[in-house]
Amino acid sequence: MRKIITAMLLCLGTFAHAQSLYIYQVDPLEKVLKDRSYFKDETDTIRVARGETASIQLVLKARQELGKVEAAVTAPSSGNATLPNSVPGWLGYVKVNRKYDPPSRDLLRSPSDYFPDPILTDTSISMEQGDVQPLWITVPVPATAEPGLYKGTTLVTAGNGRKAGRYRKDFYIRVYPVTVNKTSLLISNWSAHFSPDNLAYMNNGVRVESYSPLYWEFLKKHAAIMAAHGQNVHRIYPVWMTTYSLQNGRFTFDFSMFDKEAEIFEKAGALERLEGGHLAWRSGKWDDPFYVEIPVPDTEENRKLQPSPAPNKVNNGMRLVKVPLSDPRVKEFYDQFLPALKEHLEKKGWLHKYMQHIADEPVAKNAESYQAISAYVKKYLPGVKIFDAVLTSKELAGAIDVWVPVLDVLHKDFDFYKDLQQKGKEIWFYTCVGPRGNYANRFIELPLLQTRYLHWINYKYNVTGYLHWGLNYWTGFKDPFGEVARNSGRLPAGDCFIVYPGYHKLYSSIRFEAMRDGIYDYELLKMLEKKNAARAKAFAGDIIANFNQYDGSISYFRQVRKKLLEALSE
Repeated sequence: MRKIITAMLLCLGTFAHAQSLYIYQVDPLEKVLKDRSYFKDETDTIRVARGETASIQLVLKARQELGKVEAAVTAPSSGNATLPNSVPGWLGYVKVNRKYDPPSRDLLRSPSDYFPDPILTDTSISMEQGDVQPLWITVPVPATAEPGLYKGTTLVTAGNGRKAGRYRKDFYIRVYPVTVNKTSLLISNWSAHFSPDNLAYMNNGVRVESYSPLYWEFLKKHAAIMAAHGQNVHRIYPVWMTTYSLQNGRFTFDFSMFDKEAEIFEKAGALERLEGGHLAWRSGKWDDPFYVEIPVPDTEENRKLQPSPAPNKVNNGMRLVKVPLSDPRVKEFYDQFLPALKEHLEKKGWLHKYMQHIADEPVAKNAESYQAISAYVKKYLPGVKIFDAVLTSKELAGAIDVWVPVLDVLHKDFDFYKDLQQKGKEIWFYTCVGPRGNYANRFIELPLLQTRYLHWINYKYNVTGYLHWGLNYWTGFKDPFGEVARNSGRLPAGDCFIVYPGYHKLYSSIRFEAMRDGIYDYELLKMLEKKNAARAKAFAGDIIANFNQYDGSISYFRQVRKKLLEALSE
């Protein structure tokens, strides 16, 4: 008996290092800055529907130097029911080396210029006295999970061997009897996986040869993380991903690389729509007309033509170049290519989900060239929707089927877009380097609420898709974990990427987690709309007052979301 009591005291002793390390629960929508010193434990239940993902944020504060700090999580349980095990991750901090202008009134300010973002799931840390370190816990909730209150426990160890301190913190997840099996909001987050230089960031700086076994392995990792975060539209460049041969004016087309990429994303569950990459590019400056991309024999003369932006400009003796629509070689190529592409898509069962880009972000001054190219493409791809991000509106009428205005253009021209909606056109919106000011975006300096609110805006204005250009554009950064505002173009921090490269792996970010949660919020609102449309609209109105006016209270957002789950549970 004495031995048992002694063992119990020793066990309690190992968990009694609270004077060395404090652990607080903090709402996962809160960005915890390194400079913060005061915390109040906000022990609260995380509320989710079945099919969603629960996120828990714990913050460690060290009262003395601690080495080799590691964390593990027990599977949350409720009676005999358990949720899947999760892998906890330490939040990394990146430096915002340039402020963006004009700023949001809700802009977060860090005295050190460091902000939390990447979630690092495969490392231990050390802490100095006074250090603050968030720990992120992600718990996927299966659609088949039993409703109820689940309890999980986080175990933290600090130090080595018998002198290691051990600390624990419980957390709770309420799973509601509401199920989301599949999200309907269309989401495209453009990936730069086609660039050997970009993939080098996942390979210790060594370029990854296009279409090599390692290339396809990395592509599968991209598809997996995109599917897990609600990204269900994928861009593939049909001109880049086709191999050509030309003899006596007749082309032959090998679509096997195009097919392989599409099949990877289809298998991962990230191919609700197939987004055909752009066929045309600016011929010079921003306002200049668009030129069309075509393959030509790789001759000395053809090397003088404007090069394509494709990473692999020469393949099988054919060079990709840009020429005006009036160039006879455009007709020679596309009169053959577009019918062949259509036939192939139909054969593969993808034609109904295929959309085709013409050119990115047309403006009023080059709208005429866009209109002409669009009309030409439509002639050979009848029924295929033309889909593009736009910086102008009325000048492109008739040329586009799926309109994707930048958020502030959607706001300014909303009457125009409402009219298009009434005529059966599909409306999305996008954000990128802008809009700035008080518009929601996914910049690192903005509150996570605003990243999540992007998809509440989708719901409030019946806008059925969202696009962003930068999933993983790391090229141009010395270190994506260092300074994250890109010098080229003066792009705001967080605009170029929302995932981070590891060695043969990808790390999520707290912004990507918030984006995923917003996608599920949209779906819950759509579900409630079928039961009680007025109540769903009221919830959205409680959060989104206008395109650039939102409620900024995390606690109020939690109240509204709780009411949403309860309404769906009735």
